[in-house]
Amino acid sequence: MGRVTHGGGGGRVLPAATLAARDEAAALVAAARAEAEAIRTQAAAARDEAVREGHAQGRAQAAAEIAALLVEARAQAERLREASAPTVIALAVKMAEQIVGRAVTLAPEVIADIAGAALAACRPRGDWVRVRVHPDDAAAVTARRDALAARAPRGAALEIVADEAVGRAGCVIETAVGRVDARLETQLAALERALTEQTNA
Repeated sequence: MGRVTHGGGGGRVLPAATLAARDEAAALVAAARAEAEAIRTQAAAARDEAVREGHAQGRAQAAAEIAALLVEARAQAERLREASAPTVIALAVKMAEQIVGRAVTLAPEVIADIAGAALAACRPRGDWVRVRVHPDDAAAVTARRDALAARAPRGAALEIVADEAVGRAGCVIETAVGRVDARLETQLAALERALTEQTNA
């Protein structure tokens, strides 16, 4: 049996097989559209998941790269510190030398304080103490002789000797039982050793 369709000015009869084919085609198109929509939905979900995974992997990779860069930066900083340590130490020693030299030049009595500190450090014993200083420093030390004598053993004879072998801004203390080298170059060498040991520790 057929179905009457209307179009234009009159109706026409379509065979049932044509109608069935058309209905089946419409159903197939609807099914294809539904399947295509499902595929699009799945593809979008897969794409979103891939983007999320990509971001997560990207973040993980970026974090790993940053960690590697930090490790390398720390290693480089340590290499630079180790390489520059001798220069820094030499600069510190040179600065200390200039500071002490300048202090003695501006305030000559500072050399008497240096000699007094050396006397106190060696705790001299015996009946005589000799303080050797550079000739340019001898007058300043002699001017504070009484303060230095107070640091010597009671009753010990204190002798101040001008000695070219002793550099400026330092002294050598001699007693009956020993000698203390408080020359500036000796003290600076000790400072350099201490800084080197501390740097290498």
